[in-house]
Amino acid sequence: MIKIAMIEDEEEARKTLAKLIKSWAEARGAGDFSVSEFPNAVMFLTKQKADFDIVFMDIEMPGFDGLTAANKLRETDPLALIVFVTNMRQYATKGYSVDALDFIVKPPSEKALFSVLDKAKRVLASRMGYDITIKTAHGMRRVSVSEIRYIEVNRHRLTIHLETDSFEAWGSLKDLETQLPSYQFSRCNIGYLVSLAHITAVDGDDVEISGERLKISRPKRKEFLSDVAAYFGSVR
Repeated sequence: MIKIAMIEDEEEARKTLAKLIKSWAEARGAGDFSVSEFPNAVMFLTKQKADFDIVFMDIEMPGFDGLTAANKLRETDPLALIVFVTNMRQYATKGYSVDALDFIVKPPSEKALFSVLDKAKRVLASRMGYDITIKTAHGMRRVSVSEIRYIEVNRHRLTIHLETDSFEAWGSLKDLETQLPSYQFSRCNIGYLVSLAHITAVDGDDVEISGERLKISRPKRKEFLSDVAAYFGSVR
């Protein structure tokens, strides 16, 4: 799930931005996402615990301005993608001091917002080198998410197919799926969860994963192909 925070003191501006984010997610097939709204920076900094992927930060806010809030955020979260929202372009250049991803000018246009979110999605996808812990019959195994080609379930038994080998795991595919970013993985049928980064071809009712061919089921076909198109559209 992509977790988005929006810090904006004007309610109408929050509604506009939230509507555009929803439109982007639907257009790009971004899958699960959440938007948390904060009317001021103090409330955001009190609630946040390095848990947001993307932070839209209004610069001109009464009391605690966006630049100060961004500096505070960086003390605890070096990875959140900060996007400044501003009426004045000259303030946006100060975003370099907090490693901001980008800025958009109020009122944001669909084109500008979509461009920023596409950029953010590419950055998030490039961070796929993090590890997850998977339960096995003999204990636990740490694997890099980027090495997972696809995950197979057969009669409640999971098989994790990596770039170099495969191993069996305990648990449900649904539970394991929650540990993986929805914009990077998609089900081609009820029994396979596929890493979109490892797709080498889609041929009729088959998807090719590093030389292996898996079936695309009719119920999953539309959603799966939409996920494939959205992923390759964002990384090109």
